[in-house]
Amino acid sequence: MKYRAYSLIVVFMLALLLVPFVSFAKADESISLSEKRPLVEYMDYESYRTSHPGAGLSEYFQFLEDYFLDQFPARDAFRKYLVLFRIGALAQFDHHGYYELDGHLGKLDPVLNEKALAHALSILEGVARENLGSEEKPLFALIPDKNVFLLKNSQYPSYAYDALLGQIEEALGEGMDILSLLPHLSIDDYYRTDPHWDQKYLMDVANLLLEQFGFFETSAIQDFELQSFDDYWGTYAGQMAWPVAPDTLNWLSNDTIDKMVVWDLVTGEKSPVYETDKLLSVDPYDLFLGGAKALLRIENSGQHNGRQLIVFRDSFGSSLIPLLAPYYEEVLVIDLRYIAMRSVLERVSFESDADVLFLFSSSVANSPGVFKK
Repeated sequence: MKYRAYSLIVVFMLALLLVPFVSFAKADESISLSEKRPLVEYMDYESYRTSHPGAGLSEYFQFLEDYFLDQFPARDAFRKYLVLFRIGALAQFDHHGYYELDGHLGKLDPVLNEKALAHALSILEGVARENLGSEEKPLFALIPDKNVFLLKNSQYPSYAYDALLGQIEEALGEGMDILSLLPHLSIDDYYRTDPHWDQKYLMDVANLLLEQFGFFETSAIQDFELQSFDDYWGTYAGQMAWPVAPDTLNWLSNDTIDKMVVWDLVTGEKSPVYETDKLLSVDPYDLFLGGAKALLRIENSGQHNGRQLIVFRDSFGSSLIPLLAPYYEEVLVIDLRYIAMRSVLERVSFESDADVLFLFSSSVANSPGVFKK
């Protein structure tokens, strides 16, 4: 028994010494493909102080701790074993806020941040009141988070969707038409491994929004071809590290969409609506409009009705906007998480008769400090 105890101590000490040695010996990885995020790479103390003015040894040691965690040998395998142990063996309900329920992965968002939501809504109300001269009221469409479907009557904590919607209606109801998309969606419309909805199932939502803007004969441009990309592991799959089968990433295309041109009004770059080269990138969902972009203009040469659509959106809008764009000559796509309104107005002009859509998910609306003024 004595020698066995000594052996365990020796193995433990060797492991403590071996992990940092191997971390230093192997080349640093810059990106975690599974977690879809950059990893901490090594810097010596002087380089760290240069890039972090005022930092001392304690901050540098914290940096080294983060570095060793990110560059841990066989890190992805250990993460999978850890989550299996915690949820499978210890019967924990979640792993760092991520959970698996009914075949779907999700992220807990249990508290309604009323003050943060009120601040965000005041920004959006100001944007609409001060900058949009539209003859009609803007439309605010609220996209329910997966938690709304998954956590109802479950043991997991969650805030009431109706409470969030009620606060939005109270803050914006005078100046905007408020539309909840909850009755028009189900959990089957979302990817199992990702927070986003699947474009394959969004035609009913697209038609609903188009009807709000006066389009009632939409069948003429609905001849879509379904295209797919297999082996799509969404954001939650990597962040939770739970072993799960991949999703299929779907998109709907036709000649009208394929001929559209998307201009990035910040960088000046030109691209198609669907950037298929992104399918092999860190996040294949960036296929839709190139991913996180602050300000885009979509030009539709196949439409000559002079109509303009202005969409204030988050990432959910990336996959819905291509289904709306065929009905407009121009679509302006604005993400206020990445650009302030004053910068938008320096680059674009709004038509007085433009259709205006505020399209946000409940998870983004409930996130503190998400919008720029």
